[in-house]
Amino acid sequence: MISTWTLSRRVLVIALGLVGILWGTSEFSKFRRETTISNIARRVIDGDPFKPEILLNQASLSELVESPATCRPLALRSAAVVRVRIAEISNNPDLAPALLRKNSAVDAIRNSLGCSPADPFLWLVLFALEPSAHLNHLRASYRLGPSEGWIALKRNPVTFAAFDELPVDLRDTVVQEFLRILEMDLYDEATKIFVGPAWDKKELILSRIDQISLRHRQNLAVRLAAGGYDVIIPGTATKNTP
Repeated sequence: MISTWTLSRRVLVIALGLVGILWGTSEFSKFRRETTISNIARRVIDGDPFKPEILLNQASLSELVESPATCRPLALRSAAVVRVRIAEISNNPDLAPALLRKNSAVDAIRNSLGCSPADPFLWLVLFALEPSAHLNHLRASYRLGPSEGWIALKRNPVTFAAFDELPVDLRDTVVQEFLRILEMDLYDEATKIFVGPAWDKKELILSRIDQISLRHRQNLAVRLAAGGYDVIIPGTATKNTP
């Protein structure tokens, strides 16, 4: 006969095995959800369009990992990115009011930064969404990601749009970032910024543009000429007539 001790031990082993299986299944399910939402978040950052219902579905699934007590950095960051994209969608009757969507995005960003604070992109988005203490958010973005090209391309238009509200040191940082974008050979992107949110500050940019090489200045001049903009780039021979 099997002793009581042996039987109890077998039951315990079986129970532990079942717990292990259930835990593994749960973790695999979480992994699949996180992989899906992280892929969508990456494409959102790249500018890919998504139907609102897809984003809403992912936001709903992400609620399982959005608890401040659960620190899963990739999942929390992805959820925040998706909620920010939902907040950006306007005039859709299937969505919650704009203020609620914005608040939801801010909460998701704060959850993500509370888990993993070294994220220059999310600090930038928080700067754009939440005016209070916004300079601290922007400073954090520059401190943590001073030279990342893809972040600079997203940050520079936002900061030029808010240029007049910035203190002198941050204004200088914004202009220097624009010059770095040119130095990264991102001429088309730099031109869009120059003739867009930076247009009112073009004289300030041009007063400092001799800090970069003539090659970069010439490439900017060529693109401005193609667009018909009346701008003289110091050191180049090109003046354009619209």
